[in-house]
Amino acid sequence: MELVTGATGIVGTHLLFELAQRGEVVAIYREGTDRTIVEKVFRHYSSDASSLLARIHWREADITDMDALSEAMTGITHVYHTAAVVSFDPKDRGAMDRVNIGGTANVVNGALAAGVKRICQVSSIAAIGRASAGVERTETTPWEAEKHTSAYALSKYEAEMEIYRGIAEGVEAVIVNPCIILGPGASGRSSITLVERLRKGTRFYPPGTNAVVDARDVATCMVQLMEKGGNGERYILVGENLPYHRLFKLITSAFGKPEPTMALQPWMLGLGWRFERIRSLLTGSNPLITQATVASSLLSRSYSSVKVKALLGHPFRTAEEAINNVVKYLEGNTDR
Repeated sequence: MELVTGATGIVGTHLLFELAQRGEVVAIYREGTDRTIVEKVFRHYSSDASSLLARIHWREADITDMDALSEAMTGITHVYHTAAVVSFDPKDRGAMDRVNIGGTANVVNGALAAGVKRICQVSSIAAIGRASAGVERTETTPWEAEKHTSAYALSKYEAEMEIYRGIAEGVEAVIVNPCIILGPGASGRSSITLVERLRKGTRFYPPGTNAVVDARDVATCMVQLMEKGGNGERYILVGENLPYHRLFKLITSAFGKPEPTMALQPWMLGLGWRFERIRSLLTGSNPLITQATVASSLLSRSYSSVKVKALLGHPFRTAEEAINNVVKYLEGNTDR
């Protein structure tokens, strides 16, 4: 029996859909979590969503609650650990340490106690080391924390260390490092936030480059890597490396908006994150941009998915295919 943590996130919902097509699956959720997003995503992809949803066995547990998590792992043989706090706001560092690091430690300890055979951990390209512009980053690019390394990146790197501890203590595990994940999901969360903002149109774009991957590809690769991935191995999941200008253009164009034409200058972004910091402190709201996101938007980087392609032969979807899927979902769920 397989268990999924973070089952209502973008990766979690797509993973549930992938696994439910193969059989029954256990999913954990926190008290008060809105699980309707799972049904919406299932109905987006399937006309037989009801029968697939019936294969999900929900168990209430928070990964920061060791007792509840241990109980939820009863009878589990494989764990897909997708739960995490994703934030680049410094005030969320405590939550990321508690959930991303402490929660992963609990998952590892619970798996060891329950006799789980294997864990598939969702990390991030944020935990991949830096490389010079023009040099593709790989799973072996050396990690080194720097002055502007985000708290999120640090937490995901430390979470990987917990997985390696688990391997040393007897549980097998593989790690995936996806880039920006594009896929249907809950409003105001993860990459959906960016898509929703660009849905209104914009004249501006950041000058850097990044990589994107379709959530469907992440789920498919995770299921295959659970079986075929090497114990202790990491796998970068990338559909396409591209400039932010092209990414923003694809999203705005998909919504019928004019493409952005003005590159944001570093000084503009510097003023922007400082203004947002003040505004968020005064209003109690989340900042639209932070120092960490600004630093990231200025970088030119690319990532290699050669390793996972060589093992699985999986044909990753393009950024355009991933964006069109999200747009189709949003336009079909106007009540969100």
